Amino acid sequence: MIRILLLAAIVAVAASINSVTKSTVVRSGAAGSYDDFRSSHGHRRGADSVSYDTRRTLYHERVAQINAHNSLERSWQVGVNKFADYTDQELRGMLGYKRWARSSHAPSAPSSLLQLGLGSVNTTKRVKSEVDWRNQLASSKYFRDQGSCGSCWAVATVGALEMQAELKSGNTAQLSYQQLVDCVPNPQHCGGTGGCDGATAELAFDYVQSAGLRAEGDYSTCESQNGPPGRASISGWHRLPTNEGSPLMMAIAEHGPAVVSVDGTAWFSYDGGVFAGCQRDAIVNHAVLTLGYGRDTTQDSSHQLYWLIRNSWGESWGENGHIRILRHSADDAYCGIDNDPKQGVGCDGGPSEIPVCGMCGILSDSSHPLGAVVH
Repeated sequence: MIRILLLAAIVAVAASINSVTKSTVVRSGAAGSYDDFRSSHGHRRGADSVSYDTRRTLYHERVAQINAHNSLERSWQVGVNKFADYTDQELRGMLGYKRWARSSHAPSAPSSLLQLGLGSVNTTKRVKSEVDWRNQLASSKYFRDQGSCGSCWAVATVGALEMQAELKSGNTAQLSYQQLVDCVPNPQHCGGTGGCDGATAELAFDYVQSAGLRAEGDYSTCESQNGPPGRASISGWHRLPTNEGSPLMMAIAEHGPAVVSVDGTAWFSYDGGVFAGCQRDAIVNHAVLTLGYGRDTTQDSSHQLYWLIRNSWGESWGENGHIRILRHSADDAYCGIDNDPKQGVGCDGGPSEIPVCGMCGILSDSSHPLGAVVH
């Protein structure tokens, strides 16, 4: 259970610390009564299948976990947010990435940095030390909250299309991720049946390449999309090398934001800082958008490097809708096994174990569109 695992992890870390040097602080607003929490977050007002007493108990358990974490010297903080009274089942519903529903249509990008540029003949080109697309792209402000639908894969895909199209053509448009949720086929039922039950960015890129994608206000139903291509189009897409960080960095720097897969199980109470709370063995179950990478000079040397991620849980979550994840300087510095692919990313007949590298398995599977254009 997510709640039990989180509490066990906090207790284990606390046992390894000889002294507590920070005061106990609950971030993201005061942790008052549960009724105050319900009022401030404006939810649970209608019919609810979960009892009030159960949610109140969950809330107070989470507050205790948050206090325990924030009393330690860590590189990231957690806080009370809208997820504080969610059940484990509801939290799992906020994920929904099924990595092994892979398309065979797209070429894999080469691992050599010399081959990842945009046709440049400059063979001495080096990857940039820091990239942050937030201040350069208007479309980076198009935040979505996937709600209880496991549509993270669609939200991440649309974000990559919007931002790379703006980079290529200068045009911006808020595209319809709902069209992807409704229309992207998943005939192999890999890890689910598609839509809110999970799919992949790769399947979404295939769909957009053949059918185009409408603007958010122009989409109605899948059946109505038969006809001229949508407002956004792509010429193709690349799957980046598995468990390699440098090609991902180069792709972000040269092409723009990319879709990556992660284990998002421990992210729900994240409030700020450089997150390093995933074990080496990680079950990949969430798709997000990498907007860059950099170095946090406020932390000690072991927590300076990070990946910059935009999540799909709304702008009020984390660092204004973003999370920074610890980035290792070597690809093999933090590797483990996804030992339960069927829970989050597996297909019938797929492997029983999958190697994953990077914090939260962030290097295990990533892709980005090619030739994205908004007409």
